[in-house]
Amino acid sequence: MTEFIRWFSINYPEYKEALLKCHHNFDDSVTNPYHVEGDCWSHTMMVCKIAELKGYNRVVQVSALLHDIGKPQSRKINPKNNHVQFFGHEKISAEMAKPLVADLVDRKMLTRDEADEVLEIIRLHGEFYKNREKIKEYLSPHIFEFLRELNDCDYLGRFSDSKRQLEIVV
Repeated sequence: MTEFIRWFSINYPEYKEALLKCHHNFDDSVTNPYHVEGDCWSHTMMVCKIAELKGYNRVVQVSALLHDIGKPQSRKINPKNNHVQFFGHEKISAEMAKPLVADLVDRKMLTRDEADEVLEIIRLHGEFYKNREKIKEYLSPHIFEFLRELNDCDYLGRFSDSKRQLEIVV
């Protein structure tokens, strides 16, 4: 995992900086109950650490690193409740990740097939819990398993006041 984080930090510092500046909170006085850790980079690093500790393969590890790079572009404040929301960040993240995974292929850190899998997993990671059975019908079993692994990491890779977090993973 460290080689992927090092590659990302050195070659794409603007994305790292954007994730560091992108907070899950509306302001300093209102903490997002699903992301008490605050910024998107801290969450990403926690997701990556879970993927590493669980020994997931490099498709899941790269997906963990890149799964939320679209959050800074999709960050909006809902005026009805003053909550920060990131609607559509999955598709934005997958689009932004295309040249990055191509770079990993060029560097022989991923195969072309693995790069395609990473992009599909990133694109679908938000749909997993909403439409798990529907997704399972059309994904190959190994891609579905990679998606499940990323989502486990995503839910475990945060500090949360929510009881829902435990219900999803257990």
